[in-house]
Amino acid sequence: MNNLNEVEMTNGLSFPKIYKDFYKLCESSTPKGMTGTDLFNKYKELNKWAKELLDEDNAENFLNDDDFVFMMHQGYMFWYFKANGNENPNVYFYYEGQKTPKEICSLEYFIQNYPNISE
Repeated sequence: MNNLNEVEMTNGLSFPKIYKDFYKLCESSTPKGMTGTDLFNKYKELNKWAKELLDEDNAENFLNDDDFVFMMHQGYMFWYFKANGNENPNVYFYYEGQKTPKEICSLEYFIQNYPNISE
C-alpha cells in the first residue's frame, strides 16, 4: 500500500477507498476472472503503455494527468478512472481501434462485477 500512497503524492492523485481496497486485495493474488490482465499492482507502466497503444492506433491521447490506468488486458485494451478525489469515479474503457474511450460504469460496480461487464 505504501507504493500507492507514494504514487498519489508524487503524481498529485487522490485514489478512492474503493480502489485502495481493491489494490490491497490484489497484492496477494490476482482476482478470479482477471487472468491475463495486467494490474497496476505489478505493472506501474500501465499509463505509459496505454499512451503507446493510443499512439499505435493513431488515436488522440485523451488521457489527462488525473486519469489513472489501473488495468490493461493483453496490451490491446485498458480501463481507467479519474483519480481526483471522487470516491466512486466512472470507469472508462478503451479497446484497440477505437478513437475515443467508452464510459462503462462506476468503479464500485466495476470491481464488484468484472469480468461480467459487457464493454
